[in-house]
Amino acid sequence: MGSRSARQQGALASWNDERGFGFITVDDPRGTNGAGSSNGNGESNGESVFAHISAFPRRDTRPTPGERVSFVVEHTNEGKVRAHTIRYLSASGRPLRTKRRKPGTMSYVVLATFVVAIGILTAIGALPWLFAALYLVMSIITYALYASDKKAAQSRQWRVTESALLGLGLFGGWPGAILAQQRLRHKTQKPLFRQAFWGTVVLNILVFAILTTALREPMLNLVRLILDVTSP
Repeated sequence: MGSRSARQQGALASWNDERGFGFITVDDPRGTNGAGSSNGNGESNGESVFAHISAFPRRDTRPTPGERVSFVVEHTNEGKVRAHTIRYLSASGRPLRTKRRKPGTMSYVVLATFVVAIGILTAIGALPWLFAALYLVMSIITYALYASDKKAAQSRQWRVTESALLGLGLFGGWPGAILAQQRLRHKTQKPLFRQAFWGTVVLNILVFAILTTALREPMLNLVRLILDVTSP
């Protein structure tokens, strides 16, 4: 954990919605603009401070450049400076109440349903234990990479690519991804990523169902027929 200064105010100067971060221009109490300075107490005046989406309170809309906010400047152990516990402010400088969204209830419902289903199928011998083991191992790996990516995002280090995260989910790591998204509050507010992620979940479950139900043989026969038709 790093050290933190007193709460300050500023305006969101820029925002990259795809990458989930932006920069806040800290108010200069002297009323001047420029590169900014430090007052000796760890407080920044007129500087641009890094702000990650995880530091913002949850609401229905994304952060927008020009919005007034208050925040705590945090100095990390790696020597980085970032905004922490951000709050939206009104034009008068008063805190705005943000509409809190319910945690990922449906995500947990999907996860719980799948875990119960695969547990029952394994217990009654209808499904080899290898399937459950594979999902468990892939989920652990996926959770670890989500945690690593969140830490990298906060410290502005090398990130794990979204395609890698989606690929892990597609090959069985999506239960771990759901846990990471909800517990770490990571990759939960990017619509394009969320759509792609749930697409991989649906595809994985579909393939799982085909391989473990009566649909297996018809689908394998169809694949063989396609291969025979396309082969020279």
